[in-house]
Amino acid sequence: MSAEALPGTTPASPIPGTVASRPRFSIRKDEAGRLVPRHHSGLDPGLVGERAYTHPAVQEWWRWLREEYRPPSPVALVTPCSNVKPYTRSPTSRKVRGLLRRLGLWGGGAPRGVTWLYFSDLLILVPYERAGDYPACCYEAPPDLVLGSQELRSMVTSLLAEAVERLVERGLREAVVFLPRKHLTLWREAREKAAKWPREYHTGYTIFSTRSLEKTLRKTLSLHGQG
Repeated sequence: MSAEALPGTTPASPIPGTVASRPRFSIRKDEAGRLVPRHHSGLDPGLVGERAYTHPAVQEWWRWLREEYRPPSPVALVTPCSNVKPYTRSPTSRKVRGLLRRLGLWGGGAPRGVTWLYFSDLLILVPYERAGDYPACCYEAPPDLVLGSQELRSMVTSLLAEAVERLVERGLREAVVFLPRKHLTLWREAREKAAKWPREYHTGYTIFSTRSLEKTLRKTLSLHGQG
């Protein structure tokens, strides 16, 4: 399958006798080396930076997560949020989605047999099925913002601890954790605060491969009688 041409160009033809190569994976960064945010559904100015943590829609999300959300499966897959929103359109999500399909854990446009949760620096936990909903689609609050503020750091880790406690009470038993360093730091701090926590299975995070994640998922699901 060939890549689409950029505007004003024509697609490159493969060399005769060879197979056309896949489009190269690229990461957009600004001059300071930061990932460039992309909001396919638009960005709400009220959901940018520290002010986002007092937004009514965010606080309602926290309440819903704490009081109403029930994980559809006792096994969770925890992946990071993304500078691309909805998260489901990020390169990492595409790779994870492909993995779940290969493992037979996908159907009807959503995960099945596993609860896919995004760890958000603002919304705490976002189920895959709600990643396109407001406000998950339309905010910008990177992990450096939280890590750089003791007040936000304490609040986010406390909210995460409470949210996971509630999920455990509602049937969550295991969590396969696929998080980069900054998110993992916050995750571990929340675990220290929590009175209840699921059994964890960690796998090294990389945006380029899901091989290690596949092995961990297979092992976890087999222990749960799903492999």
